[in-house]
Amino acid sequence: MDTVHEISFGGLASAVGPLTWGQRHIRTIQDAHPENRQQFNLYQLWRIPPGNGDRQVLSALRALVERHEALRTRLPNSAGGGLAQHVYADGEFAVRVRDIGTGECGEEDLYQVAQEVAGGDFTWDEEFLVRFGILTTGGTPAWLVMMASHMIVDGASGAILQREFMALLAEPSSIPEPSCQPVRWAAKEQGRQGAETSRRGAEYMRDVLQKHPGRLFGGNSAYSGTTEIAGAGGFPVVLGHGPGLGKQVEQLAERWRTSEAAVAMAALARSFATQTGIASFPMGVTCSNRHLPGADGYVGMLAQNGVIGVDVSNASLPEAAAQMWRSLLTGYAHSAYDQDELGGVLAEAGVDDDYLRFGAVGHFVNYLRLDPDPIELEESRRPASSIVIEEGNPADYTIPRFGVVIASVADDLAVRMFADPAVVPPELARSVARSFLEGLQSC
Repeated sequence: MDTVHEISFGGLASAVGPLTWGQRHIRTIQDAHPENRQQFNLYQLWRIPPGNGDRQVLSALRALVERHEALRTRLPNSAGGGLAQHVYADGEFAVRVRDIGTGECGEEDLYQVAQEVAGGDFTWDEEFLVRFGILTTGGTPAWLVMMASHMIVDGASGAILQREFMALLAEPSSIPEPSCQPVRWAAKEQGRQGAETSRRGAEYMRDVLQKHPGRLFGGNSAYSGTTEIAGAGGFPVVLGHGPGLGKQVEQLAERWRTSEAAVAMAALARSFATQTGIASFPMGVTCSNRHLPGADGYVGMLAQNGVIGVDVSNASLPEAAAQMWRSLLTGYAHSAYDQDELGGVLAEAGVDDDYLRFGAVGHFVNYLRLDPDPIELEESRRPASSIVIEEGNPADYTIPRFGVVIASVADDLAVRMFADPAVVPPELARSVARSFLEGLQSC
């Protein structure tokens, strides 16, 4: 039977303000999936160092909540419509504790238990959008469970919170104050400088879409007319695994003096071109915006989609990687924008707003360098010594209709691609995934 501890806070500063651009962006995507909003919650398991009891863990959690306004925020409807951020000065968290016996359960089972402890989806206007739980082994804290809404934090925020939690357990007085808080961040976006930033982003993206009009998959007439998920289980998913290719990408990036993301995404772009015959196109990318001033140590939702121009016509992979690196740097520099304003600018230019709302041509590409923690390491290990392409669990998406996540884990490279069959036939998705991995392997 689970037990419950309470952690309370009080006497802090309250605040009210509009959503940030990043929050509004993720809300647009969540509103497209009202039946499965929980898929946008982030789950993390933090291993608790030995020697810490319940009192130390709860004390560190209380300090974490007091430090970051995002962790004590609710999202009620605002007077002018839409949602507002409401930071509470007083409140409490219920921390559920479950003992898992010897702690020898597999990683998949551990995540299942963590999700059970975290509970169901959030009610945005009635509760804080983060929950904590503790998994114990024989009564001793072993894992800290965190579930947070993507409306409140991005992946980088989770890493910051984990790092600070460990520091608070060890040396609570050694952590500097957060660089910024979400309500203040939103206020900066609403100002004159924010308006200029958004305007420059709109101009850049309009130029990209005019210079690279070719759509990778938009030529299919079914694209504009089909909005329902094909099949009862959702969009088909292709999984690719390349043993040693994560290390290969790292070595190529060092040799060519560019980034791993540029190498991997250039190889993907060349695969697209090979399989579709379209070598110049706009590509949607997920941007963390962690390059912005004040973002270091910021706990909030910063990720937004960006658009870059890609042209791999007659380009070798080193040349394509160099071009990709320049495009990524430029795209990231223009990836902070007011989505509503941007839609208006693009409409005036006669450009399809779906390029920006859900990623170029309704798709996105993301590259991740993942630390080989026990869970990721277990998933990345396979007995095969060659490239494997297989079917994954269907993706419950309607928007975006195509997406790729490339992950480098424990020297290997994994690719996960989902696609609406009305836009990208499953055999094309498999061919793109295979030629992407084989292209890297041949270098």
